Amino acid sequence: MITVDVDTLSGEPLPLSPQVVIPLARATLTEHGAETGHLQIVFTSDEHMRALKQQFFELDEYTDVIAFTLNEVDEALDGEIYISPERARANSKRFHEPYQRELMRLVVHGCLHLVGYDDDTPANQAGMRTLENHHLAPFSETLGS
Repeated sequence: MITVDVDTLSGEPLPLSPQVVIPLARATLTEHGAETGHLQIVFTSDEHMRALKQQFFELDEYTDVIAFTLNEVDEALDGEIYISPERARANSKRFHEPYQRELMRLVVHGCLHLVGYDDDTPANQAGMRTLENHHLAPFSETLGS
């Protein structure tokens, strides 16, 4: 089984219930081959995300999600996903999506990165979007859509 911890660094309440985040993350990871391990999902500020992007990617920009794989290829999953609720809110307005759905999309997106998917080309971005929609579909009732 994959253990999933959900937290916030801002001290604010979680923007998305662990009762939604945990099964969503587990379902995404297990469907793509990760059956055991640990995942930490952290909701954090735009400025913290920008600092992470600078520190680890040498880019001075804001981003909505960053995923870090901490395990070796032949080891159980060990990963961290950082999500900016501020960016998610802006994205939800930009893409005309409910805020909760955008947060859930970022959870799935981070999980897909942890199991080896990239979004470095338009084709890869489209492939990840298709997978995101696939993983969000069972939660449509939760999302009210």
